[in-house]
Amino acid sequence: MIDLQIPPRSGYLALVRRVVAAAASADDALSDRRIDDLSLAVSEACANAIDAQRAAGTRDPVEVAIELTGTAVIVTVSDHAGGFVPDEVDPIPSADDPGRLRHERGLGLPLMQSLADSVTFTPTADGTAVRLEVVVVT
Repeated sequence: MIDLQIPPRSGYLALVRRVVAAAASADDALSDRRIDDLSLAVSEACANAIDAQRAAGTRDPVEVAIELTGTAVIVTVSDHAGGFVPDEVDPIPSADDPGRLRHERGLGLPLMQSLADSVTFTPTADGTAVRLEVVVVT
């Protein structure tokens, strides 16, 4: 288990991606492509946590826990921004809808869900924990 605590600043996203990639490649269980997928999904989760904490005015660290189980790589990103309900987030228009051009942001949740094998959002006492799992294929 690897536990990171980063300040809620986007300058730390590259560090998180590097640590996730290094941990996920430690036992050669995931292909380079799947490591890249997981790193990008975690980066999106961290960016959302950072944005939410800034909006909430909290300077508490964003927590990133990386767990290697032998059958999966699991990364949990926890913020202290009060929480949100994923089902209440406005849906993004489909890629062929001209209205999509007005959406510069808001692609993080669907991106995480397409890159990880499993994504869960759990309310915490003061925020949200996002759990991303990529299954090891043997």
